[in-house]
Amino acid sequence: MNLKTRKTIRKYTQQPITDELLNRLLTEAARTQTMGNLQLYSVVVTRDAEMKQRLAPAHFNQPMVTEAPVVLTICADFRRTSDWCAQREATPGYDNMFGFLNAATDALLYTQTFCCLAEEIGLGLCYLGTSIYQPQAIIEALHLPQLVFPVATLTVGWPAENPEQTERLPLEAFVHQETYQANTPERIDALYQEKEAFPTNQKFVEENNKQTLAQLVTDIRYTKKDFEAMSQNLFSALHQQGFLKDTDLTSSILPMIETRPEVLDCDVVRFQNQKEKWVAFVGLMNNNPYEIFTGLMDDEEGISLPKSVTTGRIIKHIDRDGRKRYDFQFENKRGYKTTVEGLSEKFNPEYWNYAKLISGVLRYRMPLDNVIRLVGSLQLDGDSINSWKTGVARALKKYIPGAAPEPSEITNDEDN
Repeated sequence: MNLKTRKTIRKYTQQPITDELLNRLLTEAARTQTMGNLQLYSVVVTRDAEMKQRLAPAHFNQPMVTEAPVVLTICADFRRTSDWCAQREATPGYDNMFGFLNAATDALLYTQTFCCLAEEIGLGLCYLGTSIYQPQAIIEALHLPQLVFPVATLTVGWPAENPEQTERLPLEAFVHQETYQANTPERIDALYQEKEAFPTNQKFVEENNKQTLAQLVTDIRYTKKDFEAMSQNLFSALHQQGFLKDTDLTSSILPMIETRPEVLDCDVVRFQNQKEKWVAFVGLMNNNPYEIFTGLMDDEEGISLPKSVTTGRIIKHIDRDGRKRYDFQFENKRGYKTTVEGLSEKFNPEYWNYAKLISGVLRYRMPLDNVIRLVGSLQLDGDSINSWKTGVARALKKYIPGAAPEPSEITNDEDN
């Protein structure tokens, strides 16, 4: 097979791929281009059926992940090089975005070279771009250490199908002479005419009740909501794997964070830990947790609220001296407003300091499952503060779609 006739193969025969053949291809692919001759990639070979099942959810359970004889996960890897440097009395400095981009480029070059070699001898492949959609799942399944990050996955086997070859844009769409050519309406019409007329694409448009192929892309296949969520996952995973530091996150994400409005809608979440009654006030921005205040209901200056209060508002107040405080306001059953002033001062100062930490993470849009994992990993002394930690995790868990709270953990009834 050559590149002119290549096709993506998603169905495979049961004919095995021998270790000898696979290792030969993997070795030959290493002759590809690489930054500084460092080979900033690693390949995890998966043959075991149980391991394939563990990887499948990260790739939206596409059947070829479990059915292919071999699954290859190609990773950007600066771990090995950094360990080598440290062991040779050199000081590595590759735990940054520039390090990741170089390693990711190396890994993708290796991936493409392997694809060409494998298809040349008749193997079938499917390239899974889903590797960066939910990288945390792959990182966990494959036990990837810091400075190792999945960037590509290949399912590999001998073809059991001969699908129709998909269309491609003409040369003029992606080759620009001397300078980049503007995409005028006329140019776009000409470049996408063949793609939009492709029978399979027209069928997809019709089946999904869309008017254009572009609408199929933006409304169904690659939505803005999905891309934003996966971007957050990517940031979080890069931070987890050591390629992004806290300062990088602050400088990169801060401009995207909305200015906190004076008034935020708020949920009141009551829960019980070790027979103690706790309450959390969760400020919401666009229906997502944005900040949290929580502590004992019966603290010395504790908060007394009617059982019926489950929502309200958190009001940010700045006095003449520039000092800030946060008040909680709700409406009683008769419609009268009641304000609890100094919400931020009602709880143990230690709780408040940790609450500021968690609120800062929420405002930077870290995915909630990762926030909960972060809260759970805090090493705290004392039963009371650890009850606080557990309560925060429980209060936030209710905002993860489809994540049902554990029995008797969260309630809007103070008598839980």
